[in-house]
Amino acid sequence: MVHVRTILTALLTVGFLSSFTSAAASQTLSEDEKLLATYRLTMPNVKKAMAVVQSVAAELAKDPKVQEHTKLKKELQTLEKKDELTEAEEAQAEKLRERIEVLERERDSRDDSSTFSNAQSIASMEAAMKKEPAAARALAAAGISAREYSLTMMALLQAALVEGMSQGKADLKNLPPGINPDNILFVREHKAELEAMQKMLEKDK
Repeated sequence: MVHVRTILTALLTVGFLSSFTSAAASQTLSEDEKLLATYRLTMPNVKKAMAVVQSVAAELAKDPKVQEHTKLKKELQTLEKKDELTEAEEAQAEKLRERIEVLERERDSRDDSSTFSNAQSIASMEAAMKKEPAAARALAAAGISAREYSLTMMALLQAALVEGMSQGKADLKNLPPGINPDNILFVREHKAELEAMQKMLEKDK
């Protein structure tokens, strides 16, 4: 089962960033960028998409290895808060670090081989969401299609990247081809809400 970090990062970043950069340089739009140029973000769809991510995260939290990782991290944090550790505690802390590292390597390996991290387009993201049972259930519960979810997340990432790279000063009348100025304005106007959503998602990781 894919880790929530993949949905928020690998799924949205690797393939899309490369296509966005090449399109900006060549002025040639891909099919995805043509779609995003006319797609408008709405808060209802963004909230539904975030609900999907949260639902998948909650599903993943039931994984025994995820639960073990959370438990061991808390135990290690408790030890590390102490001013001094006994030899026995030092040994215990080292064992905890080793086990945590193993669990994280296994998790990263699952993420790297997942259909999510291999999504390179809106269509492949849509297919990956339909294929993953937890994601399919989350989509149904949130009342959003895999297609709409993929468009929403891609458009949100694109707009957030442009707004972030310009430090909030993007000229809406002079944007690169393939970018809908309405989405930049959406990110700008809903900055506080979007940041609150991001913090909530980070707490679920």
